[in-house]
Amino acid sequence: MYELVEYLLRGALLGITYGLLAFPVSLLFSTTGSVDVALGAYAVLAVAVAYTIGGPIGILAAILAAVFASFIVGIISLRLNRPGAVDHITAVLGTFGLAMFLESFILSVFGTNPMIRQPFETFWNLGGIRISPQTGINAAVCLVILTALFVVLRQTPFGRSMRASAANPVGASLNGIPVRQIWFATYLLGGLLAGIAGVLILYTTGADYSSAFTLTIWGFGSAIIFGMHSPLRGFAGGLMIGMVQALCAGYLPGAWATAIPFIVIFVVLSAGRMNQIAATGGRV
Repeated sequence: MYELVEYLLRGALLGITYGLLAFPVSLLFSTTGSVDVALGAYAVLAVAVAYTIGGPIGILAAILAAVFASFIVGIISLRLNRPGAVDHITAVLGTFGLAMFLESFILSVFGTNPMIRQPFETFWNLGGIRISPQTGINAAVCLVILTALFVVLRQTPFGRSMRASAANPVGASLNGIPVRQIWFATYLLGGLLAGIAGVLILYTTGADYSSAFTLTIWGFGSAIIFGMHSPLRGFAGGLMIGMVQALCAGYLPGAWATAIPFIVIFVVLSAGRMNQIAATGGRV
């Protein structure tokens, strides 16, 4: 029983970063009906920049680099789509192309070596479970971000405009809401969250140039678990994926430990869980 609790706790702490990646996935899907495949690439770019520069300046530069990459994607997406005439496949292919470019860029500039920093040499002892203080920092950062985003989305004019743009973009445009600007801001918000997630990943598990696709999969998988239309439930999905990973790593052989979380995502998709949530109108 003790071992099970340890795995669940470690998995939940690991899943925090997945949940942070799932939030922009759900937010963008709810607002525009599209997805950003370059999300994991933003996070890896942030890892590379923060690792190379180091210190607070490196963290700031990493987040700005991720936001700039999402800025480019936002411009491309707005050029390809407009409210009332959206081709989601074209938009997704555009983000996929940029993701491939960013992976090649990171490989060429930063190399193939794994990028990770371990700022703490001591550990907290929680009932016999050794936990790095960095995981506590990760949890605190995510709690602050989620609280701030919930307030913005539920209590501010921007949040109301975003929900209106998601529900009926044409009607929102006719009522004076700048839908295209809202969409663009959503892409930038996704880059910001991915950049922050990348910094947390650098100080937790680390990454290399090839991690972008894997992080994107975990972000999308986390968002799908409890419904693509709910960013907050997407964060909960990230915690669940992290716990599944930890349990598989603890109790199953190596190959199965990697495959089972993907199987869980496939089962959820097959069960139509995402469509059930969408049918109820579940959003933030």
